[in-house]
Amino acid sequence: MIRTRILLSTLFLFALASCGHKQTAVMHSANGGKKYGGRYTLNEIRGNPSSLDPVRMNSKVEDDVGGNIFDKLVENSSTLALVPELATRWEISPDGKTYTFHLRTDVFFHDDSCFPGGKGRKFVAQDVKYSFERVCNPKTLTSGFWVFQDIVEGANEYFAGKAKELTGFKVRDDSTFVVQLTKPFAPFLEHLTTSFGYIVPHEALELYGKDFFQHPVGTGAFRFSYWKPDQEIVLKRNPNYWDTDSSGNRLPLLDEVKFTLIKDDKTLLQSFMQGTEDEDFTIPTESFQQIVTPDKQLTQQYAGKYALQHVSAMNSYFMEFLCTSKAFSNMALRRAMSFAVDRGSIVKFVLKDAPHGPAEHGIIPPAFNRYPIDEVKGIAFNLDSAKHWLEAAGYPNGKGAPEIKLCVYNEPRPMQIAEAVQRMWENIGLNAKLQIMQSAQLLDGSEDGKLDLWLTRWYADYPEPENFLNLLNGRLVPKEATTKSYPNSARWNNEKFNDLFYQAIATTDETKRMELYAQAESIAAYEAPSIPLFYEEHYRLLQPWVRDNPLDPMNRIDLKYVWMDK
Repeated sequence: MIRTRILLSTLFLFALASCGHKQTAVMHSANGGKKYGGRYTLNEIRGNPSSLDPVRMNSKVEDDVGGNIFDKLVENSSTLALVPELATRWEISPDGKTYTFHLRTDVFFHDDSCFPGGKGRKFVAQDVKYSFERVCNPKTLTSGFWVFQDIVEGANEYFAGKAKELTGFKVRDDSTFVVQLTKPFAPFLEHLTTSFGYIVPHEALELYGKDFFQHPVGTGAFRFSYWKPDQEIVLKRNPNYWDTDSSGNRLPLLDEVKFTLIKDDKTLLQSFMQGTEDEDFTIPTESFQQIVTPDKQLTQQYAGKYALQHVSAMNSYFMEFLCTSKAFSNMALRRAMSFAVDRGSIVKFVLKDAPHGPAEHGIIPPAFNRYPIDEVKGIAFNLDSAKHWLEAAGYPNGKGAPEIKLCVYNEPRPMQIAEAVQRMWENIGLNAKLQIMQSAQLLDGSEDGKLDLWLTRWYADYPEPENFLNLLNGRLVPKEATTKSYPNSARWNNEKFNDLFYQAIATTDETKRMELYAQAESIAAYEAPSIPLFYEEHYRLLQPWVRDNPLDPMNRIDLKYVWMDK
């Protein structure tokens, strides 16, 4: 017994020493008082990506990693303004249907064995055409066809196998690429800022084939190094990257980026405080009030030790129904379940006031400051209304109600929310069982139509409300129940909503477009294909040596400007 205790004590001390050890960084000076070198470590609490192939990326973790490997034609700046990336500039025709992109001529793909001699070749317009056509090719198992569906000339025919070439994508020369739309589409450039706008070389797909998803090659600031499932993903500096910062430094400044895959937020916080993580984006609910004051500053215990960033997020938590299922095609049942959820209590007591606030409108968060969110009347907590709609659904006091199974990510916060909602439904006589799943399993199951009800969240892919409303776009729902439905996994379809939505996206006047969005969302808020829960606030702890890593409402992980003052 004593010997065991001594051994365990020794192992514990060794573990602490190991956890606290930070790889020694070799740093050297850069212009503007900055420094080159070092490894930046951050965590993806959702665990492994499903794929690092851009056409199959459909989660935040995949985009976080992929955004540092791949480039796009256009990107959002740290203020979420549209800026050029692989395109130097673009023109839009007067009728809003032709986009002409002028491309950089100094960009090379990563050095990789897929190229002759392992030397990355020059990026040209044909690479854009190839990459965009992959997004529209069902043989790639694409999740991103919605980016071009009904928007780009010939995209629908190409996806259906009725055309061998996509006529809306045209290569004028090596540095000029043209996109022809079927009709004006105001958010088109924002669509190209999603992961489905990443550019890949055909040589990598030809060499790695189905394994490309775990051996990505792009033109980004960092090159893929390795991926140890459930442990880490490591990227290395791309020495041939084309961009420089405002001080004239060749980017990126870091030597290496390490994504850890710690799934427990308490373990992550401990690792951060031991110095093995450079940031902590997920402050555990149990620790939140110990670390963050009510006015969103660090408490006295942590002030001066770390930096705290926070911003109202383009991120909402909600539950989605499969609206074509036997149980939840019943709108009255969906409304009853929504009225029974006390969102204010979830924010205050379950989540310790960490979110921005309860979702009292629709799923579009208030971080879109141009969106008239107050015009959207949501479903507020009301037990009497819940019981009324439950009776209207045919289940007075829950009698005869179908079995309810709520699928939830295997993460601390979603579990806390799901358990609270489960108890709230008991107040109207509904019993729900929780089915705990890995995030990739839940995403696949919801898109395949195999789940009836699930807890999820949506991070904006780009700063336009259309990105949230597209989750409810009925014209994207496939006719066959066995076909994947993305992004409208709820498979809700309301033609009045669809008409307003498509009228909005064809409207270039921003104020009018936002009004049409709000009218469309009001229809969805009434029919309740989803139960909005709360609007998120982003918080991030940074080590004191981290520089030039702003936090934006989308929490985009763009590490090419980051440097370490060590």
